[in-house]
Amino acid sequence: MAELRTYQPSFTAGELSPALGARVDLAKYATGLRTAINLFIHPHGGASNRAGTEFINEVKASANNARLIPFQFNTQQSYILEFGQAYIRFYRDGGVILSGGVPYEVGTFYLHTEVDDIVYIQEADVMYLCHPEHPVLKLSRLADNNWVLAVVTFAPSTVAPGGLAVSALVGSGATSYSYVVAAVDGETGEESLPTPPVTVSNDLTINGNKNRISWSAVAGAGRYIVYKHDNGVYGYIGGTQGLFFDDDNIVADLADTPQTGRNPFVGAGNYPRCGTFVEQRLALASTKNDPQAIWLSQSANYENFGYSQPSKASDAVTFRIKARQVNEVRSMLALKGLMVLSSGAEWIVSGGSNSDAITPSAIKIDNQGYRGCAKVQPIVVGNTVLFAQRSGGVVRDFSYQFSDDAYVGKDLTILARHLFENRTIKAWAYAQAPYSIAWVVLDDGSLVSLTYLKEHDVWAWTRHQSGPNDDAVFEDVVVIGDGNEDVPYFLVRRTINGVSKRYIERLHTRVFATIEDAFFVDCGLSYVGSPVTTISGLGHLEGQSVVALADGNVVRNLTVTGGKITLQNAASKVHVGLSMEASLQTLNLDLGQVQGLGTVQGRQKSVSEVTLRVENTRGIFLGPYDGDRGSEHLVEYRQRSTEAWNEPIAMFTGDVTMTPAWDWNTNGTMWVKQFDPLPMTILAIMPDVTIGR
Repeated sequence: MAELRTYQPSFTAGELSPALGARVDLAKYATGLRTAINLFIHPHGGASNRAGTEFINEVKASANNARLIPFQFNTQQSYILEFGQAYIRFYRDGGVILSGGVPYEVGTFYLHTEVDDIVYIQEADVMYLCHPEHPVLKLSRLADNNWVLAVVTFAPSTVAPGGLAVSALVGSGATSYSYVVAAVDGETGEESLPTPPVTVSNDLTINGNKNRISWSAVAGAGRYIVYKHDNGVYGYIGGTQGLFFDDDNIVADLADTPQTGRNPFVGAGNYPRCGTFVEQRLALASTKNDPQAIWLSQSANYENFGYSQPSKASDAVTFRIKARQVNEVRSMLALKGLMVLSSGAEWIVSGGSNSDAITPSAIKIDNQGYRGCAKVQPIVVGNTVLFAQRSGGVVRDFSYQFSDDAYVGKDLTILARHLFENRTIKAWAYAQAPYSIAWVVLDDGSLVSLTYLKEHDVWAWTRHQSGPNDDAVFEDVVVIGDGNEDVPYFLVRRTINGVSKRYIERLHTRVFATIEDAFFVDCGLSYVGSPVTTISGLGHLEGQSVVALADGNVVRNLTVTGGKITLQNAASKVHVGLSMEASLQTLNLDLGQVQGLGTVQGRQKSVSEVTLRVENTRGIFLGPYDGDRGSEHLVEYRQRSTEAWNEPIAMFTGDVTMTPAWDWNTNGTMWVKQFDPLPMTILAIMPDVTIGR
């Protein structure tokens, strides 16, 4: 027999796949877990149970699919947009925006079966919506309850001058002269399309002869440009802020011509599926008819795809990603130029070594790999791109390496393949503050999270469950900034009183000063006020068994009846919702090559005592792994033996020593669980183990 104390000081590898159960040679084995449910891993190493979710609202029609899209103007003005069957609803500060006492809505032509394929790109108060079955839409915010949705026409917003006329101001002759005029917006600098041509006869080769071109004023125009026909082309002859221009035989500059209007996105089959902003241009890509094509708008004129001949540096740009296979472009990002992710490969588009920007005459396309991208849009963490591969449920990080002069990355799911086998990513969102976590919804309705900190080589997966039988189906997730935190919002399908409901729920903050403010219930609500025994307003949980934290005390075995619950003792701060169980299980105990014992893998072991280093924790259950027998052999750490209702037990930080149920087995693993709506943070686990020979 040998008695040893072991020590796991970190959990930064997260939950590892069962296939790695024998890979004690991996460095991440020492910081991994066999099970991590309803936990997240701190970048510095500890593991905490996640906060609960607040009920926000039921979607308009729970029988139909819905989609959440974030709209964030700044950290003080953030919205969640609910897309459903031909409508958009709007949420702010955790509540639905009303107009006339009912939810404010804007109509759309998206079917509820189509909303998952919407790709959105936002700048300030404007969001562009792309869908391969519909024209591009522009959603503009004017006020909380005043939004405008319109089809984008992709034409210059500046109109051409009207009333164009030309006359021979001085002289006469038989030579025909033709002119067009364009207006230039005084604020944006955008040039309008040219007017229809006007023609006059004169002989400007005679000294003193002149033609006068005149036009009507255009609202907002700061300047007008005049072009003259020469050898089949209209070329620049001058500009003015006035309403007329005199031509005394000015030679046309045929290198500077008026723009030709173009809308490449007209008609079924020509609607782009994705877009982004890059180098002050709107980039749209991949129609059904041309899946490898990419269009860039004019510089600083997002809805103008016009061009000139010969081209100007500010003109719209069109190009195609040529490859061995016809792979549709699925995502684009502005990162070291334009990153293009297609169904078969990854590319970087730039202006090349001789240009600082992409222009019609400067386009360089460099391949970065042949992994292929799924339809879900990538997320950016710092200067690193996380994207889902086309197949296999693989998530890769992708960042520029100077030594390779290319984007390279690794498979972030290789250590947790069991979470992604036969699954694909349906939606995900990144919450940078405070814990650097990507929340990932899979196509089977499960929810996992990834704590990612590239500079410290931290990537840790955990999984999350909700509902009385872990039967909640997660369908979407988005993140918006709210004060000092990035807050995830989930679309969750639950069965309530035998009826399927789709709820919008917000992850509660995990920052709280006292135990009374701890919120660790799902689909929950809070009451704050004078002491009461009846809590109402719980109709969204009708018939459900719920749990409450009332003035810091756990109240179990409650049922919502008539939208209410009744407490045995009055309380002034109550959090009510579905219970949430957090579980942490260690990997098979490994001590390396212990002198005189060799490997301890496969040997009989017994854990006699466990010391947990905890932070701001209350309510821990611990016990050995015992197969499918669940929590039969778990013991509870009791911070005190008597319960005083008016004095809730405070959170504890320090070392907690517990004696688990006696057991001999070959794994030496331990469960640490939290069944109650209370905080739990485990910083380290230190079992005292006896090893048999």
